[in-house]
Amino acid sequence: MGEKLTDLKKINYIFGHNGCGKTTISRAIHDPASRNGYSVSWKDGRAISTLVYNRDFAEANFGEQLKGIFTLGEDSTKAAVEIESLQQQISKLDREIDGLRQNLEGDDGMGGCRKNLADARSLLDEACWKSQQAHKAVFEQAMTGYRQSKVAFCNKVLNEAAENKSDVATLEDLTARAATVFQDAMPLEAIIQPIAFTAFTALEKSEILGRKVVGRDDVVVAALIGRLGNSDWVKLGVDYLKAADGACPFCQQDAPANLLEYLNAFFDEQYVADLGEIAQLITRYEAATKTVCERLDALVASPGKFIDPKTLNERYHALKTAFELNHERLVTKRREPSNQVVLENTKDFADAICDLLTRANMAIAGYNETIRDLSKSKRALISQVWRFIAEERRTDITTYEASATKLGKMIEGLEAKIAEKRGERARLDVQLKDKEASTTSVKPTVDEINRILASFGFVSFKLAVAGERQDMYRIVRIDGSDAAKTLSEGERSFITFLYFYHMLAGSTSGTGTTVEKVVVFDDPVSSLDSDVLFIVSALIRKVVSDVRAGKGSVRQAFVLTHNIYFHKEVSYDRDRPASGCRKDETFWVVRKRDNVSSLHRYAFNPVKTSYELLWEDVRNSERANLTIQNTLRRIVENYLVVLGGWRQDAIVGLFTGRDAQVCASLFSWINDGSHSAHDDIYLAADDNAVQSYLRVFKQVFQKTGHIAHYRMMMRINDEDEPAEGEATPALAEVAPPL
Repeated sequence: MGEKLTDLKKINYIFGHNGCGKTTISRAIHDPASRNGYSVSWKDGRAISTLVYNRDFAEANFGEQLKGIFTLGEDSTKAAVEIESLQQQISKLDREIDGLRQNLEGDDGMGGCRKNLADARSLLDEACWKSQQAHKAVFEQAMTGYRQSKVAFCNKVLNEAAENKSDVATLEDLTARAATVFQDAMPLEAIIQPIAFTAFTALEKSEILGRKVVGRDDVVVAALIGRLGNSDWVKLGVDYLKAADGACPFCQQDAPANLLEYLNAFFDEQYVADLGEIAQLITRYEAATKTVCERLDALVASPGKFIDPKTLNERYHALKTAFELNHERLVTKRREPSNQVVLENTKDFADAICDLLTRANMAIAGYNETIRDLSKSKRALISQVWRFIAEERRTDITTYEASATKLGKMIEGLEAKIAEKRGERARLDVQLKDKEASTTSVKPTVDEINRILASFGFVSFKLAVAGERQDMYRIVRIDGSDAAKTLSEGERSFITFLYFYHMLAGSTSGTGTTVEKVVVFDDPVSSLDSDVLFIVSALIRKVVSDVRAGKGSVRQAFVLTHNIYFHKEVSYDRDRPASGCRKDETFWVVRKRDNVSSLHRYAFNPVKTSYELLWEDVRNSERANLTIQNTLRRIVENYLVVLGGWRQDAIVGLFTGRDAQVCASLFSWINDGSHSAHDDIYLAADDNAVQSYLRVFKQVFQKTGHIAHYRMMMRINDEDEPAEGEATPALAEVAPPL
């Protein structure tokens, strides 16, 4: 993923040793496109000019001639007022453009109205994708080409919603058709042959069913049979009488000789004919019923995919029940022909079955038509599938389109206002450049650089205006001869820095002297001696102060260095909190390990002088016993011997008794530990011995009158100091290490 400098402020200090990647950072800021992986994000999305001082700048700009730096001349007070007015108008427009741009796309380019529009579209993408997820198993072929991308699928739905005029079909219909249309090489389905129910209407309304079939009424027994109403019983008894051979089958008495004659006369030919008609009706009804039931039994056994088996069974069961009831009634009529019988009307049951078969045949016909023209059917079905999905998401589409229309108008309005103000800014910028071109000069810059050179003792060379148009500089000796090739490395570095420094307030062309800038100082003190280092630090501190106060055209500054003393000088700030940093500055350290650079941010200035680092080692409870020897020697030599003028024997003379021996041993041990080689047995110094010497080390500062310095460097407060006679606390516990 790489390293990032994030949440940067107006002032940014970056410390790192040579070769750790500082120049890479400066190059990335100067030109992010110079290498893959570099990127720079700008506040409000508005990039401004970058000026970077590094070795690339020195190599590109230092030659026999340097481009002149244009600044306002001393006699251009009126022009300066006009330029400032134009700058203020441009700045006001920039603020207004930034405000409009924030409404349009947010602070980071990822918000505002465009983000709201993108969010609304994202919601629609998700809603449409739900339809894809719900129907993909059935309509996979219809969705081919749109199932891999939510955006592409949503675009398709929007397009179909606007243009698809197909009939809206139900999901059930589409699913049923998809099972056919999206299959390969399906056979035609056979039409179901109709079942004839027409005979039942006449049979069930036969006239014989409603007629009482009885014998003649002019026979002797007719009156008695009529009065008793038992002709059916008498007819049945005739057969028993014949079998009894003249005896009455009931009372066993001799029957009258002419009784059988009278009975046969009563049941005449018409009666027999009526019985025959009843028998024939039953035969015909049973035959018709058998034919229909055989057809329906076969259909129930194999209904096919276009008939609902449950519905068919229900309707067939109702018809069959009616058939059975009618059969019972016909049998009753034959047994008791004098009774009137009414059969169940099976037409409604038959019509229900016929309707079921008719609809099945219509579906079969449509199916067969589909099979015969599968390509056309596929196109029609796919169109209807998309129309169905568009209608399914109609509410989501309507909601999105309402939001998109509203936001689109807002975006269009903001873009128009931004374009208008940018046009106004461009017009003012042209006026500003024209005014700068007419009032700027390279002469003030060359005079100021020469003044600084002279004030620091660089009197053997100077800058002079050169070029046919007097818009260039050249470095010359006092006698006017060229000096560019004979400068020392320190002289060359110093004049290059001064040239860069003055570019911050000017421009190498007649215009652009007041444009906003980001400036980067990358190790500007290489090859400079201490007095020049001081002036470079002072000049950069001036830039930092102006940036902090909002003066000039520099809006942000970066200072990168490997030099501890330069870092301390350039970052010095009496108003900075003792254990923190200002709100408008950041501190970073660049480290490289295993050829990989890493950035580390600190909430305080992590870089200290070498003398401070020595004391930090003394405070550190995890100090190495071996290196503490060299640390103590350097502190004593730097502060007491070199700066304080104390001699070692004089310091020892301040002690008496055993402490004098320990003090003398301390100096001997310090020198030995600092300058002599150690064998393996000496590498691990005794912890008790080290603590004893540290105690005496403190007393050295007490007896020499520098205990205040000791307490300051050890971060000891008055309340931390133990009372006399109490044990001295472990020195390392006073303050944590860095």
